[in-house]
Amino acid sequence: MSGSIALMLSKTGGPPFHGSVGYVNDAIGPILTRNGWQVRTFAPPRNDLGEEAMVPLALSAQLAALDGAAAPDVAFFDAAGMAVRTPARGWARRNVVLYHGLAYGTGAWMTSPDIDLHCANSPYLERTLGAIFAFPNWQQRRCLNPHALRALTRITLPVPCVERPDGHPGFGYGADLPPYIQRQLSDDVVWGHALQPGKQDWFATLSVMFWLNELRTSPNAKRIKLLVSESSLTPDNRRALDAMLAPAGRNCDDYFLSVPLLNQRTLFQLMRRCRFALAYNRFPEPFGFYVLESVHNGCPVYTNGVGNNRFLLPPEHGIHVLETPAMTPAADGRQDAEAYRGVAERILADLGQGDAMATECQRGAALIDRQWSLAAFEQSLLAALDRLESPLPTAPDFEALQVQISPLVRHVDWDTGRCLNDYASTTLRPQALAAAKALLGRRCAELASDEMDRIESTHRLFAGGLLTLAPATPAS
Repeated sequence: MSGSIALMLSKTGGPPFHGSVGYVNDAIGPILTRNGWQVRTFAPPRNDLGEEAMVPLALSAQLAALDGAAAPDVAFFDAAGMAVRTPARGWARRNVVLYHGLAYGTGAWMTSPDIDLHCANSPYLERTLGAIFAFPNWQQRRCLNPHALRALTRITLPVPCVERPDGHPGFGYGADLPPYIQRQLSDDVVWGHALQPGKQDWFATLSVMFWLNELRTSPNAKRIKLLVSESSLTPDNRRALDAMLAPAGRNCDDYFLSVPLLNQRTLFQLMRRCRFALAYNRFPEPFGFYVLESVHNGCPVYTNGVGNNRFLLPPEHGIHVLETPAMTPAADGRQDAEAYRGVAERILADLGQGDAMATECQRGAALIDRQWSLAAFEQSLLAALDRLESPLPTAPDFEALQVQISPLVRHVDWDTGRCLNDYASTTLRPQALAAAKALLGRRCAELASDEMDRIESTHRLFAGGLLTLAPATPAS
């Protein structure tokens, strides 16, 4: 398929790229032009026009210019781009949305009947979108957006380190390594990294680091410390962590070294100096660039697997998903640092097998190169657009849909109620656990509307991310 296409994408205009999203978005126009599309690109107005914030005339001019002499055949949005213009059939013949995550533009895409193709950036995000679109309305006996369930697919993203293994020069934002950091990277410390800003579960991260240092048995064993983003270890976070460590006579400086935002070349150099990475995050990663970049640079990653991190690479390819039910917060929110002792034990054991860990990361890097290249992205993008010319699958029959475990669930212990969940991990009450067990595997046709509304208002099994509706499995 080819024709005219209008790109309504955020974070464009690089290099320098505006993060990994900008790198992906900036690759789309050249690919489409190369394959015969007539591309129109939205450019946001200058942000130094103070009057524009109150009277958006420059934006009006940009949108009018984008309309041109005729409506485009396809309008291609990302979620943030829908904040500028909402997909509508009155403007373009077809509307496509690429989801880098679900944080933006929810009001424009969640219930829209005018989006012809919803493109997730990973299989995990595809399943998560499916759970949202399938959210039940028991009184109307329908899903939230049955049309979207028919128009859901995924696109293979490009990972920048595949194109530029030593760091892409287009990621120029950020500093070189400051001399004061360089001086502290001594050989008498084993260094790890967790430099993604704003995503850490600080309790989990601190617990792992505490045990890593407590479990060192040799009197000459090196200290183990973690490089973290200075924008994550805020003064408030530091005070809270110091208070937790005070009974042991420790503070954050015993475990962490704050690092400013680095350019990608410097970041990769730092990753290569580290022996391990931690991604015990609270933020469910839609894709997982950072984790892949660490493995590609020879540094194995230990993670709770939140979001797509647990699906990125197979075992023995550099990503170690280590999570147990004991890591679940209690019903009152309390957590137990002892739950993370096993993670530290595994890391310490692996530190003694440097050659084996290097081999795992080499195996992972080779798979990353094959799977997430610009060529693979081009092929996947064009295949998705070709779907616009094919009829959609048959709409799902609501009554035939089956109650299943949500794709957000990482683990449920059906005896204790401990539930590790990308939406919110918690310990389920016995009544909620019993209700979920009773519903699993049942088709909507078996479930009465008023009773399901009562169960949902009491236990929030669907709204809490524990259950979803999906087509019945063959074994059912």
